Amino acid sequence: MTNSAINLVAHLNERIAEMSVPVPTDSFLASPLFHMVLRGDVKLPLDRVEEVASVIGVDVRQLFRLAARQFYDEAAICLFERMLGTPMTNEEQKWLHEIRSAADGPVAEPSRTARRLVRALVKPQVSA
Repeated sequence: MTNSAINLVAHLNERIAEMSVPVPTDSFLASPLFHMVLRGDVKLPLDRVEEVASVIGVDVRQLFRLAARQFYDEAAICLFERMLGTPMTNEEQKWLHEIRSAADGPVAEPSRTARRLVRALVKPQVSA
């Protein structure tokens, strides 16, 4: 088993162990193929990453990156990221969705006030 497969298998097994509810019997996670993934015998199919991430409650992009490392080296993954744009977490995508849904048409470059407001919103609040 390669290091990339070990990292993916360890991540999956750790998350599944933390789950408080059983794996749905009709999901890919209950299949013999997924059990072979957990043993490191086969690679996690990239088209199954979204389903697995949603069932075990992990960030889909992080899991996709781990799964992609089974097929591609780090240089290829970095090339994909440069060509396809900066990766975003689910939370960042939710922020972007809110901005786009609040905009009336195309989104303009943020003003100084908008930048300060966003910074104030994302900083954690300190309780006294």
